[in-house]
Amino acid sequence: MFGRRSRWRRGWGGGRRAARAGGARTVADLAPAEKAAVLGLAPAAPRDLNKLMALGVLPGAPLTLLQRSPSLVVQVGETVLALDEKIARTILVGPSLEG
Repeated sequence: MFGRRSRWRRGWGGGRRAARAGGARTVADLAPAEKAAVLGLAPAAPRDLNKLMALGVLPGAPLTLLQRSPSLVVQVGETVLALDEKIARTILVGPSLEG
């Protein structure tokens, strides 16, 4: 019960602020409608890496966060994906390459 409280109050715990302060950002740190480019993938399991790559989540691919709740929905190229927050934290992003 108490573990859910911090999950629903995203401002607590410094999740976004800590990621921005360190310079590395992930999909989970993006705001809705924010555009970015995939810089790299850092999943713990090789099968997750293979799944992401098969779905088109590759370094250099344009990415847009469409919604944050109830799950993170991203558009990568022409593909729309719903991601678990754990997986979203393994996708490193940077500034959008589109001008």
